[in-house]
Amino acid sequence: MARVKSYAVIGMGGFGTSVARNLAQEGMEVMIIDIHKDKINAISSEVTHALQLDATNEIAMKNIGLENMDGVIIAIGEKLEVSVMATIICKEIGVPLVIVKTETGLQKKILEKVGADQVILPETESGYRLAKNITGNFIDFFNLSNQMSIAEMSVRPEWLGKSLKELNLRSRYHINILSVQQAGEDIPDGFPDPDEPFREGDIVIIAGKNEDIQKINDH
Repeated sequence: MARVKSYAVIGMGGFGTSVARNLAQEGMEVMIIDIHKDKINAISSEVTHALQLDATNEIAMKNIGLENMDGVIIAIGEKLEVSVMATIICKEIGVPLVIVKTETGLQKKILEKVGADQVILPETESGYRLAKNITGNFIDFFNLSNQMSIAEMSVRPEWLGKSLKELNLRSRYHINILSVQQAGEDIPDGFPDPDEPFREGDIVIIAGKNEDIQKINDH
């Protein structure tokens, strides 16, 4: 059985709450952190651990096991100084993946310079999409509606050497392959060749219902 991944989400505003809730719904172990007790209490029953904590308190942050987690999402976009301090602390204690929400392009540059592995702007990301990206086999994930999505993912190992015609993915998984980018090549303009076998390093873009796309991720 695959190991359950664990993430901490710092900042329980709208974005942080969305990330935490969706990670938990994906079956991850989730720790939430916020300085405000009411924000913690509002979602504590949905996650694994809930801590009322100042994310700039270096001693406290170093004693809650963040270094053992798969990643930390810092969702305090309106307070750059808090995001910077929390990022530095997380990287110093060895958190492997630190994702930070910010508000402007300049703040993004600052956070990247202090060690953030990924910086996202709220206008271009959603908590649902981020949760999908970091927990699944997806390179990127676009939620089109409550029912439909488009996902970009590496070709699955069991598909290697087989063509779209052989795999018959539309009948098996009820998804459509929109594009196949072969290893080392640009994204093609037209639809994929149904007789071309998949190769190591190929990237596919798929579209379908959320539950059908998830079946491929879980397979």
